[in-house]
Amino acid sequence: MHLFKRLTDWFRSEEDTHEVATVQHVIDGDSVRLTDGRQVRYIGVDAAELGSDGPWAEAAKAANIRLVQGKRVRLEREVSETDRYGRLLRHVYVGDRWVNGALVAAGLTRVRLYAPDVQRGPEMVKLQEEAQRRRRGMWRQRVWWRFWEKQ
Repeated sequence: MHLFKRLTDWFRSEEDTHEVATVQHVIDGDSVRLTDGRQVRYIGVDAAELGSDGPWAEAAKAANIRLVQGKRVRLEREVSETDRYGRLLRHVYVGDRWVNGALVAAGLTRVRLYAPDVQRGPEMVKLQEEAQRRRRGMWRQRVWWRFWEKQ
């Protein structure tokens, strides 16, 4: 009986952390609006800000559009439900492709972890280190730090 309860609790908790939705609009390189009006901020990544941070902001947004615009996505929560702006905090998947990780691996966003949502942090850091080593995206040039110095 105890094992059955643990299994049902595990399945219930899996359901509570996953949902499927459709992306209506890509806001920028690390956030989207769903067809139901909710906004989603990708966990663990930070894209350059549109209008003030040069070409990498537009490149990140363009990649995000190609990855998720108009598509059904799976949203996975870690610990926090929303950020201080009311946006859902989620890992986003299109099929088996992890969008958060794909943007980091391409060098279009950088890793930015905020506790308690750090479960995939080590994996994200490895993706960023590989992008840096291979000089992908923003890591191609040595001016990448400029858009984060302002914080």
